[in-house]
Formats: sequence, C-alpha cells, structure tokens
Amino acid sequence: MKKSKLSKTHKRILTSLLFVLEQKTEHIEHMINQPAENASYSIDQDLSEENKIRIQKSCTALKESLNHLAEEFNLSKRQISQAHYIKTMQSQMWEHISDAFSNKLKGYGQQTVVDAKQIDPSISKLSAIIEELKPV
Repeated sequence: MKKSKLSKTHKRILTSLLFVLEQKTEHIEHMINQPAENASYSIDQDLSEENKIRIQKSCTALKESLNHLAEEFNLSKRQISQAHYIKTMQSQMWEHISDAFSNKLKGYGQQTVVDAKQIDPSISKLSAIIEELKPV
C-alpha cells in the first residue's frame, strides 16, 4: 500500500485529531464498563447488554480505523510519558480545586465567612492527596 504524503502541519493536525478521538473512545468504553456508583455521580445504567456490546464493537472499529489512518498517512505516535501525563492531570486538578477554597467562593455569591471556611479543611485534604499523585 502506498503511503499518502502530507505536510508536517497536516500530519500534526491529524495526529492531534486521532489522539482526541482515541481518548474520547476510551472514555466511552470506560463509561460502559465502570461501576454505576461514584462519589460525585451515579451512572444510569440505561443501556441493554446488546446495546453495550454493539457500542463496544463500534469503539473497537473506530480504534482500528484510527490505526489504519495513522498507518496510511504515516503519522508518528505521540510519545506520552506516564510521569508527564500524571503531572498534567495533577496540575489540572489543582486548577479546579483552587476555586473551591473559601476565599474564592465569595466570588460566587453571598456566604457567611464562617460557613465558607468550613470547607477549607476538606479542600486542603483533597489538595494534599492530589499532591501525593506526583510521580517520584
């Protein structure tokens, strides 16, 4: 099979697209297979087993198509360091959690200082656990 030629820019765009599609596909697969109860949400298990199997097959087909496209256009794979990936996720978690401390909550409406400060120890604990995610 003759490999198609693309410019570096087009390859970079396609590689980014494949990366996003592959991640979204993995999230769908995870949603289908994960437990129904989590701390912050529950999953309405509204798919029949037949539907889950069909969707899983579609996910597999999509990933195979992504692999084929990568091969056809000679796209190089991203090299993802586990440590770097975890640090990136950790940084994003800190970004989200920083808005939950009482000094930031006041920007979301009136709340007594005493009530708002009650959340700080819990947020601090979450922050400490997120810190422990750091690869050594």
